[in-house]
Amino acid sequence: MKVSGFTFARNAVRLRYPLAESIRSALPLVDEMVVNVGRSDDGTLELVRGIGDPRIVVVESVWDEESLVRGRVLAEQTDIALDACTGDSFLYLQADEVLHEDDHPGIREALRRMHEDPAVEGLIFDYVHFYGSFHTVGVARRWYRQEVRAFKAGIDVRSWKDAQGFRVWAPPPGFKGERPRSLKPGDPARKLRVAGSGARVFHYGWVRPPDQQTEKLAEFERLYQGDEARRRRLSEGFSYDVEEKVRPFEGTHPATMAARVASEDWVFEPRRRRIRPGHLREDLLDLFEAATGVRIGEYRNFELVG
Repeated sequence: MKVSGFTFARNAVRLRYPLAESIRSALPLVDEMVVNVGRSDDGTLELVRGIGDPRIVVVESVWDEESLVRGRVLAEQTDIALDACTGDSFLYLQADEVLHEDDHPGIREALRRMHEDPAVEGLIFDYVHFYGSFHTVGVARRWYRQEVRAFKAGIDVRSWKDAQGFRVWAPPPGFKGERPRSLKPGDPARKLRVAGSGARVFHYGWVRPPDQQTEKLAEFERLYQGDEARRRRLSEGFSYDVEEKVRPFEGTHPATMAARVASEDWVFEPRRRRIRPGHLREDLLDLFEAATGVRIGEYRNFELVG
């Protein structure tokens, strides 16, 4: 079984994405690592090439500025990287997602089982979402708990919506249309049939110095709402919400993140409230989940079969 890892990024250095850490965390698991680097002005391409691993395959691309609405360009760039993969199984990480070395043996075994089981098309990973600091983890229902990050080749998997997850392109018999560049609601596609990997994805999208988080959010909001949204975010700035529901992080970070974690130089002091003004419904649902383990109305972008 040949495993292809893949990811994509643009201006990862300026926007403080842990891209090198992410790539290094996946390299021990893959036979090739495809990195789609969008045209950048900050040394992102040099950063990727500087990792110096022969398994890294660099694809250079130019982002389609006409596909920025609703983040569709993110799915398109994901699929560019996916299309360059040559393996039997694929392992995906976004530029702010990192795997823990303690989970590597379990991931290898899960990939093997997936490859051998015709009923299983993909694997889901459990998410650890850091918010505000490297020492606090988001626990509210807005943080998704699992997502597909590995799947088989040969079943026409494509990135879904804004690249959070994946779907299988599955047009009905007699379908006359062409597959779109990126899948969206309404397209003939189905959820992947997946099993649990037992592994974690450490998500660092909400851990930066506040001024740099402002710049990252401004670029991200531009992908969804255009240039005016970017200008508005830069004007308004950003500060971490001290009322965001978090818990202390217990455990260790992936080894590739050690230097970045040690560089934290800002303070985040959350207020621990069970019920927050203006958030009654959400907070009651969170309390129910904490007591029962059940998340009412949870969105699942997959079909769990094993």
